[in-house]
Amino acid sequence: MIERWNTIPALGCVRIRFNGDQLTLDATDLKMTLMLDLEAQTSGRADLVVSHRALAGFLRAARGPVTITHLRGEEHDRVRLSDGEIQVTLQLSIPPEDFPQPFTDLDPDGMPGAGAFTLSGAQALRLFDLGRSCVSREETRYYLNGTFLTTKPDAGTLRAVTTDGHRMAIIDCDELARFIEGPRIDGSKATDRPDGIIVPVRAVDLLIAIARKAGNTPLSFAADARHLLVTAPGLRLVIQGIDGTYPDYTRVTPPTSDAFTAHLSASALSRLRTIASATCYGRSLPLRLDPGAGRMSLSMPDGVDLSIALQGHTTKDGQTATYSLALLSEFARIAPAFTLSSAGRGEPARIVTEDPDALWVLMPMRD
Repeated sequence: MIERWNTIPALGCVRIRFNGDQLTLDATDLKMTLMLDLEAQTSGRADLVVSHRALAGFLRAARGPVTITHLRGEEHDRVRLSDGEIQVTLQLSIPPEDFPQPFTDLDPDGMPGAGAFTLSGAQALRLFDLGRSCVSREETRYYLNGTFLTTKPDAGTLRAVTTDGHRMAIIDCDELARFIEGPRIDGSKATDRPDGIIVPVRAVDLLIAIARKAGNTPLSFAADARHLLVTAPGLRLVIQGIDGTYPDYTRVTPPTSDAFTAHLSASALSRLRTIASATCYGRSLPLRLDPGAGRMSLSMPDGVDLSIALQGHTTKDGQTATYSLALLSEFARIAPAFTLSSAGRGEPARIVTEDPDALWVLMPMRD
């Protein structure tokens, strides 16, 4: 979460405080802050602001326990990093009082009406990771550049939604949750839209990394209209949500239909993409699904045709559907096999796996 290129030097640094057998690390990019408490053998007290780049480089090369020593000087204080073999001394130029602290007053007890829920690391990983690939990269639609945490209609349970306009992921969790309705940009209330908070993609990636290491350790979440606070033993993460209104995804979620069904193998898609990339690299190739013929095929601009076996069925003879091979093959990371179904040619498809609480929606390509 450290901003390497910025106009505020302190944002490229880590604040290190040690006192009473505990080392505390703070980092921020002004949109989110992370605080970690680590057990350590300490003597005395110190409050230092150290270059993240220098600290990270040393830690990558260090072997064994690391010693951090604060060296006081008449003009500039310094800090010495050592692993017993390598020794690095850095000059300290930023006083700790100049280190930004944008969310110091934010506390679960001080968030009026805040909704709270608890997830294990495994639950949080599933919630944020399964839909990560659907987050939009388009800056003009900034409100899609993250994960929308909301609740499942008529159930009140936690739901994560991501979309880039071409595909969408809806991941549900059994945990009860509540969110505060936030104002629209023009100040009016979005009473006709689901309540929730949009978690920026940088924060989503950090949450995925934290969840992977947490395992079964519980992560506590508290949300108000603009912030998400995540706490765990030795960890405190504050995230400022994207200030915008997420579109009503429920209106574009297609109903269940078995008019067109295809059972897709992640292995078969990966093999097709490997061959296609070698022949026509860099193109978003249209993959035609023909369950009636039992084949899925690619017709590439260079005159090369590829096909592989496909299982499925249609209610109309000769009905086919075309979807992006690149987008479909990304499901190889999520599941070894999945089922695509739609109401027919030109209609958005529902994609499901063995996970009953996960749904993806994919828009078709033109034939």
